[in-house]
Amino acid sequence: MTSLSDQFDSSRLDHLLALVGPALAPDLLRQLDEDLSGCSRSIADAARETDWKALRDGSHVLISLAGSAGAVRLHALAQSLNAAAHERDSAALENLLPGLTTDLQTLIAIVRARSAASLTLP
Repeated sequence: MTSLSDQFDSSRLDHLLALVGPALAPDLLRQLDEDLSGCSRSIADAARETDWKALRDGSHVLISLAGSAGAVRLHALAQSLNAAAHERDSAALENLLPGLTTDLQTLIAIVRARSAASLTLP
């Protein structure tokens, strides 16, 4: 079993939040939560319907979001999903989805926790 530190490089999200500053950090986290949640829904729907274009689109967005947020393993899984969608590889899709879904939900939980913490700071 991999540890959270193998999945998530918190320095990337920290750097992103430092760039926008404390005044805008809550807004960035809120938007990141919305975007990640939207990716989660769109990828789940596209996988259920085997909609390859929607899987390519959703995984493309997730590649960017996961990389920016420091979700290292999720970023790699999203890249693999994008390749599988381009190849219309149903077996790869089936193999990738459980880990990707779990890592995506973990990242959403991390972002929400950081968001809640940012709202309680003076």
